Amino acid sequence: MQAIRKTSGEYGAPTRVVWFERCRGFTLIELLVVVSIIALLISILIPSLSNAREQAKLIKCLAGQRMLGQAGVNFTQDHGGYFQLAGTEDGTRLADPGRSRYEYDSAKEAIAWPVALARASGVKYRANWNWGIRMKDFANARKYQDLLATDFPVVTCPSDKVRISTPFYPRDGGYGNGIKGEAKTDHPAPAGSGETAYWGFLSFGINEDVVGTEVNASANPGCWKDGHRGEVDPLAGRRLQGNMDRIYNPSEVLLLADAGPSTVSEAEQGSQGYANLFISAQAPGPYLGDFQLQWRKRMADKRHPGGRVAVLFSDFHGQPVRPVEFYSDASIKKLPIRYGPRVRVSPYRPRGAD
Repeated sequence: MQAIRKTSGEYGAPTRVVWFERCRGFTLIELLVVVSIIALLISILIPSLSNAREQAKLIKCLAGQRMLGQAGVNFTQDHGGYFQLAGTEDGTRLADPGRSRYEYDSAKEAIAWPVALARASGVKYRANWNWGIRMKDFANARKYQDLLATDFPVVTCPSDKVRISTPFYPRDGGYGNGIKGEAKTDHPAPAGSGETAYWGFLSFGINEDVVGTEVNASANPGCWKDGHRGEVDPLAGRRLQGNMDRIYNPSEVLLLADAGPSTVSEAEQGSQGYANLFISAQAPGPYLGDFQLQWRKRMADKRHPGGRVAVLFSDFHGQPVRPVEFYSDASIKKLPIRYGPRVRVSPYRPRGAD
């Protein structure tokens, strides 16, 4: 406190004393302490907020998958229990010589499974061109991403940093590149251009064991069955060609799941290793962990917290699965042996099952 003496009037009139308090600010040390506390709180809260945001994206991803599941129910009900076929032209011709069981466009090209589910959801796609563009690889498709359809967003996951992918089939080398949606014959393939496929906004892969075809009647079987490895052992099982009624315990068998590269740079490297197809062929067992050991580039296991993978099962229910057991071998110890709940890729009865 400090006093200031003032006088008023003249000739010894009484004086008036005014008291006031001098204001005191924070010291530098006090400010540093406050700032440190705030920084500590932020460092604690940011990971929690980030995890909450990623969990919200997972929930949205699963909601989209469940909508795909409903579309799958609609499709199979309209097609005698069959899901849309996904295979080579030769395999499609063998599986459906009359072009009557599955869906095709006006030029008799097989409809890609994302397009089939979009149509089953009420989206008015007449052909694959309405959804995607035919390109040789990711890099070329990305150049024309403004032309990709955005009216069926449930086939993309909010956590997918790449977003653009291919269902792989229909695929062949006869039609070349095309970006305008004209008839496929308007785009003959340049010499040596290789195979082309449709690319669009897509975050999921499909189980080729369930919806795939065989190349011809004498081809090696393609599915793990009773301990026999597809494409290796002639005693293994054949692909089901979309026949959902033949799946053993469909609530355990993957139909769709997170798939594709984790980053744009990985996608630009280009490889069939990134094909959005789940298969038990050549894998050491019938389960998702076995598939991942053989085809690890196809797994989008870094998309969700804790390595979770969003799965739509063959009974059309969707849920996240998480790794619950890992390999102890140092070279592969980060790969899961098993997911919980357990997920099969092979549609056949596993050995030892009740």
